[in-house]
Amino acid sequence: MNKPSRFGVVGLLLCQLAGCGGQSVMELATTPDEAKSTLVQALDAWKNGTSQKDLSEGKPPVFLQDPLFARGVPLQGYTMENEGKVVGTGMSYIINQKLKGDAGKEAKARRVAYRVVTRPNRAVTLEEGIP
Repeated sequence: MNKPSRFGVVGLLLCQLAGCGGQSVMELATTPDEAKSTLVQALDAWKNGTSQKDLSEGKPPVFLQDPLFARGVPLQGYTMENEGKVVGTGMSYIINQKLKGDAGKEAKARRVAYRVVTRPNRAVTLEEGIP
């Protein structure tokens, strides 16, 4: 009976560590429906004056990471520019927002992208530099 050579065993192990066993695909950490629902829940909560703390303590908890939301800048309204696209393990959405201006100033328009995942937690994260 032939024994495999040490070089053959070592080569096989190195090949497996390097990913020679086939392409591995990362699983999505959400579904398109869950992602959109979570995004709408987060933005509606912001629009209705819900605090970051209250949103994160809700049922289910949602974490919205946006510095303007964290600072308490009021959101007057928003529209989704797209139905979302898969980016990494989440969904990415382009959103047009209308933020309340300071003391009688006109509302400010803002176009941003949010990445949404729902597993293990519901999280909506501002994507810096996009769009």
